[in-house]
Amino acid sequence: MTKIIDLRPKKDFLNLKFEKYQFSSDIITITDEKNLSKNVLRQEPSQGQESWLEARLFAFHNHLFKNPFDSSCWFCDENYEVWRLRKDGTLHNVHSFIACQAPTMYNPTIAFASNDVVILTRGDNNLEMLTTVNSGEKKSYLLEEIEPGVLLDARYIENKSKIIIAMCCIIVVNGKKHSQIVILSYIIKYNNNGIDNLECFQKQHLTVKGSIEYVFIEPNGDYINVLSQDVAKFTYDSLKQIKDEEKKLSSNDSEIKIPKYSWSQDEESLTVWIKIPKKFGDTKANINIKSTGLLISVKDEILIQGELQYRIDHETAVWKYEKETLKLELMKYESGQMWNELIKGDTDGEWLPNETLAAEIHSRLSHLCTDQQQVNDGSSQPAIGFNSEQLEECDLQGKENTLQRINLISHSTTHLVMLGLHNRILFTHKLQSSQVLCIRHDHDGCVWQSVEESPDEWKMIHMSTYPGFGYVEASKTNKKFCISPPDCSYVAIIEHARHGFLYEKPATSATIAKQKIIDLGPDSSHIMGAVATKEYLVIITKNKLFQLKGIR
Repeated sequence: MTKIIDLRPKKDFLNLKFEKYQFSSDIITITDEKNLSKNVLRQEPSQGQESWLEARLFAFHNHLFKNPFDSSCWFCDENYEVWRLRKDGTLHNVHSFIACQAPTMYNPTIAFASNDVVILTRGDNNLEMLTTVNSGEKKSYLLEEIEPGVLLDARYIENKSKIIIAMCCIIVVNGKKHSQIVILSYIIKYNNNGIDNLECFQKQHLTVKGSIEYVFIEPNGDYINVLSQDVAKFTYDSLKQIKDEEKKLSSNDSEIKIPKYSWSQDEESLTVWIKIPKKFGDTKANINIKSTGLLISVKDEILIQGELQYRIDHETAVWKYEKETLKLELMKYESGQMWNELIKGDTDGEWLPNETLAAEIHSRLSHLCTDQQQVNDGSSQPAIGFNSEQLEECDLQGKENTLQRINLISHSTTHLVMLGLHNRILFTHKLQSSQVLCIRHDHDGCVWQSVEESPDEWKMIHMSTYPGFGYVEASKTNKKFCISPPDCSYVAIIEHARHGFLYEKPATSATIAKQKIIDLGPDSSHIMGAVATKEYLVIITKNKLFQLKGIR
């Protein structure tokens, strides 16, 4: 049975006294600016790659890849040469892709399976594995005949001599574009001289109707964590037959889903509309409302049932019938507590935005984005700040995100986090053996880290908070990347060209924190990638690599 995980921030980590991020004149110094011998390779969408999923995949592709094991940064140039920027600032050519005649469908990507094993793809139907032997020499191995795609993660399981690779591609299902996760499992075969070859012994496919934000392979190799705009479902496994129930779910993906109920909220209350099937005529519904749950049925048919996300004042609940609809008015037990789902783990409902609430939030929190210095540099592109006209579009009409922990052996979802429409993902990054997610909670950005205590015990721990940052991030309409270092001491929003904004994490009870402006200069080209480390912010354009200091 799937365990529903409810992400409840620690009250001690929420700073209710925080007022704003204030512009600081402190300079973020460009400590090193390297001219690249060749431009960074950028693959444009081809004919037929014109869906929203593909446009998003190409537009927000980060061409700079951070190695979580040594904090180095990697990228690929237009000659298919792979470069590594070390922590000491030196840049080295580490690999040349093997020439291939197959068409390139996606941008090159790099994933780090361990400190000594790197997986690379040009975006065609080949993978390459780069290993470091004891002498420091690097050896490469070609893994052929895969579906072209983008690398999401890789993991070397040393005690099993196994490598697991997660990729993403866009496929057509019943005439509609879907995202597909491809899991490739390789066994490493050794001889007296080291690695002899790699054999792919298992291939698995999972399909997602929306976009895939993130995939993390757990260190044991038995589980993956998938962050996506719809639940991921198995459609193929080369070693295990997909159950009939799973096939049925997948085959129904293209059908239009009619919600069983709709709901909306303001700071004080919830409104729920439940459709009564015509077959029941004037038969009244059986209504059972408790402080933590709902059960609405007509005769023997249950219309809505389950545990509420938070408590309500059930004694003040009222309802009435409007034609063929039952309307419930429920008062929240804690005023101001915003819900991201009505029934825990239930996907049968539809959330309706509240325009009055949106305007109220805008009015109350707009000060978080004021007092921000405008960059007057004479360039044609202004410094992008708060745009109130775009708030409702960028802040309130997102897709429903889910975080699944999936068992690759049993095909089961063991743990599920329903992030809903409000709790958008602000940034993610991988550590050596875990992951960090920053998720919007009301107007804050809460940082969570996954913890696996045992195969059956998995949870997300609230580590820290950026007060007010959820609202600030939503206002940045020119945002391309949102990144943070492993210690989460700051967060940076990088725009498509020239500029960025750096926000220092405030002290626990601080009312004001610093916001600094990043400026690469009027001659810089479009930004293609960015990585945050404890010491530096690294930004790459098509022909230059920048290291910036001034974080502390």
